[in-house]
Amino acid sequence: MLSVKAVPSVTLVLMGTMDWLTTIIGIVYFGAVESNPFMSGLTSTSLVAFTAVKLTTTALVALLFYKAEKILLVTEDKTTHSFTITRIVLRTTYIIATAFLLAAVVNNLIIVTQAL
Repeated sequence: MLSVKAVPSVTLVLMGTMDWLTTIIGIVYFGAVESNPFMSGLTSTSLVAFTAVKLTTTALVALLFYKAEKILLVTEDKTTHSFTITRIVLRTTYIIATAFLLAAVVNNLIIVTQAL
């Protein structure tokens, strides 16, 4: 069974993988281009390198969120102000990262459907 602390990580992996997949489909089948300036060079030279960087980054970020949540939850005193602030920052960052990836996936789907 999936633990509560693993849910953000699984969601990030799912969204990152969907972003990668929709980007690859758009590039290969519909002539789309990567709009991220950091990744556009990779997509034009090597889709294998793009895949490696994209999926490795996705996995590492998800692992960082998982480890941060795990470390936070083993804190003995969960009533401190610093615990509360840290938990809010962690969850806010997770929400922002997930929303960013969701926006990328939606954008990719819009571009692909317009090309159909």
